[in-house]
Amino acid sequence: MFDKVFVILLAVLVALVALAWRAGGPEQVRAGLGGGANLLIRYSALLVVSFLAAGLAEVLVPQAWVSRTLGEDAGIRGILIATGAGALTPAGPFVAMPIAAVMVRAGAGIGPVVAFVTGWSLLAVHRMVAWELTILGPRITALRYGASLLLPVIAGLLARALARL
Repeated sequence: MFDKVFVILLAVLVALVALAWRAGGPEQVRAGLGGGANLLIRYSALLVVSFLAAGLAEVLVPQAWVSRTLGEDAGIRGILIATGAGALTPAGPFVAMPIAAVMVRAGAGIGPVVAFVTGWSLLAVHRMVAWELTILGPRITALRYGASLLLPVIAGLLARALARL
């Protein structure tokens, strides 16, 4: 539980408390920590449900299939499948990140995992339909989507190459 990430985040928290104290004293610290506590309460149920769903997905998705389809030896095909899966994942980070973690634990290679996360970040179809098309219109959406289409594949290939160094 107390890994490097936890220690770094704890140090950031301590630094922010010090800055808030300096800027506004104990009232500002209380206000900041209260806002954080409200966020924790607001999202805790969502986090619990998404991590429980990720755990169930981990035991339901056959590891042999993940390793064969998205493993280190899956090549460009695995990266393309992961990119498409990321683009079709209809959810925010509370769902997408646990899915990526399940992929890692099930034997997916670094290239497909990076392609999945990048595909979800850049190509999410649900965000394109709900937000970009309605707010930016079809021309800008098509240009943005077209310009981003190959980026998850490139990121997956680059991550795979860097991991082999």
